[in-house]
Amino acid sequence: MKVGRGRVCLSPYNKEFYLIGYKTPFRNSPAEGIHDDIFCNGLLIEVDDKKIFLVSLDFLELEDEMVADAKSRLSKAYDIDRDLIMMSATHNHSSIMSYHKHWHSGIFEPDYYEFVMNQLLLVCQQCFESLQPATAAYGSDIIVGYYGNRNHPGALADNEVTVITFNNSEGKAAGVIVNIAVHSTVLSAKNNLLTSELAGNICSRLEKEWGIYPLMLIGAAADSSNRHQRQGDDFTELERVAEALADRISQIRQVHPLSIDRIAYQTLSHTIYNDMVDTHQEVQHFLDSDSPLKNPGLINKCQEILQVDHFYQQLEFGVYQLGELQIYSFPGELGSAFGIQLKKASAAHGCLGIVAGYTNGFHYYFLPKEEYGLSFETIGNPVPLGEPEKIIIKMIQSALLLNSQVLEEQGNE
Repeated sequence: MKVGRGRVCLSPYNKEFYLIGYKTPFRNSPAEGIHDDIFCNGLLIEVDDKKIFLVSLDFLELEDEMVADAKSRLSKAYDIDRDLIMMSATHNHSSIMSYHKHWHSGIFEPDYYEFVMNQLLLVCQQCFESLQPATAAYGSDIIVGYYGNRNHPGALADNEVTVITFNNSEGKAAGVIVNIAVHSTVLSAKNNLLTSELAGNICSRLEKEWGIYPLMLIGAAADSSNRHQRQGDDFTELERVAEALADRISQIRQVHPLSIDRIAYQTLSHTIYNDMVDTHQEVQHFLDSDSPLKNPGLINKCQEILQVDHFYQQLEFGVYQLGELQIYSFPGELGSAFGIQLKKASAAHGCLGIVAGYTNGFHYYFLPKEEYGLSFETIGNPVPLGEPEKIIIKMIQSALLLNSQVLEEQGNE
């Protein structure tokens, strides 16, 4: 196995720009400036003649069309299988709007979009140039006190953080993956300075500890945040939480060897269609109620849902088997219970499982059926109750099949 890494800046300079992430009038004014830069981190893994390219951007989300465009350019430039390119967002609610073609404000800048595409090519080039033989190991720990289940105060979400280190022949890190399932949101909607937010600031602090910037993969974080653990919502709080989490993550020891001797994958799909009749009834019932959950943001969301006459989505997601490592990629926000379920499914057949949410597209919230009607994410959710469970079943079945195929190949060698 060989591993290469890269990192490029995505901050705009010397021009006016707007922030993305909160649909508030405040964000309709130009950003006040840059507090700290946003970045794109890349990791390339090569096994025999196969390569998988993972890239994480300090953006809110990635549109399907943008992902397809980037994959096409990367595949042509570097001869990587399009299906073996994983593009993830850290779900940064204080990032830039300019790359997004369909944000509600309608502000899109083609020049910045092309800049992002060129930076993606550059980070991939850096990964190829730094390719070197490596071995992998991992460690994980349950970190509490800084985030948890935001819909059930006092309860955990998926608080397990996994660190995978790729060490070169000298024992130095050639690449690192940090898989953490928490919303990258400490700052409030009143912030109007560009920042890499929680994920990016953890990344920068870990570089000071490790001498290498890790690839931050945000897991099943639909209902996971530091909402109930915050001591504020400004940059002082961001610094406190990022510093504390980076310190805890840096203490995770990668003592478990991880064999990555082959690359296999399955791309999956799932179609959702909702005629919205039942959803509209549920939303209207909520609006007519005296529920304590009612707030301006949720009321506005419900009123918008009442104007939707149908909901159709074609989702594409995947399971990637890298030897003993299984990565579940999903283009949206999975509930934390699903993240735990997927990782347990991998462990049941001897693999390490990690979840890459906000990956290769973005399609709404996907939470367990027992959560429906209890929170912002599920009240007025056009994804029908029970559909997310069908998706998880597909992922688990795919992971089991892939592992069986790998074991069969090993037995035939």
